[in-house]
Order: sequence, then structure tokens, then C-alpha cells
Amino acid sequence: MGKLLQVRVSASTVDPGKVEDAWPILCHLAYPPENDYAPASRGVLELVRTLGARITAGEVAKPVAERLLPWFGKAEGLVERFEEALAAWEVEKARMLSDKIEDALDELEDRAGYK
Repeated sequence: MGKLLQVRVSASTVDPGKVEDAWPILCHLAYPPENDYAPASRGVLELVRTLGARITAGEVAKPVAERLLPWFGKAEGLVERFEEALAAWEVEKARMLSDKIEDALDELEDRAGYK
């Protein structure tokens, strides 16, 4: 790297609008209409972080939070490992973890549903 120019490996959600299409229940829990708070970007990683914060703060209905909690830690752990892989320039590992994060969100979406 140069003295002034920094090289980074990063990831971002290509189309944040598709996040709500993919996980509508989780998005509703993370960004309820009556809540003014919403991050500037509503990407995949922001969904995990925001939902985690709302569950921790007790802002998700207890029965739903109880259904999610056993699996939510997996999603948070995957995000942490994903960010570590990016920081270490382990692109292939990050790509694999991105698939696992999406799979974990699919599982959470199913568990959050009222089936």
C-alpha cells in the first residue's frame, strides 16, 4: 500500500430493496413502521445488527424473540467471522460466509413466521 492510498476488501448489499423481499418478517421486526430509527443502509449486515440490537433491548415481542434467540447467535457469529475474513483479505472465505449468512437469515425468517 502507498503512504496515502489505502487498499481495502469490503462488501456491501448490492440492492438493499431486495433484503426486504427476501426477509420481510425480519425486516418488519428490525425496522417497524412506528419506529423512527433506521440505519442509512438496510443491507444484509445491517439487518443482522439492527435485529440483534432490538432483540437485546427487548423491543421484539417476547414469543418471537424466544423463537429466534436459539438461532440468532449463529447469524451474529457468521457476521463476525465474515468481517474478520474481509479484514484479513480472505476473499474466498468471506464469499463462503456470505452464503452462510443468507442461509441463516432464511432459517430465522422461517422461525419468525407465525406457522
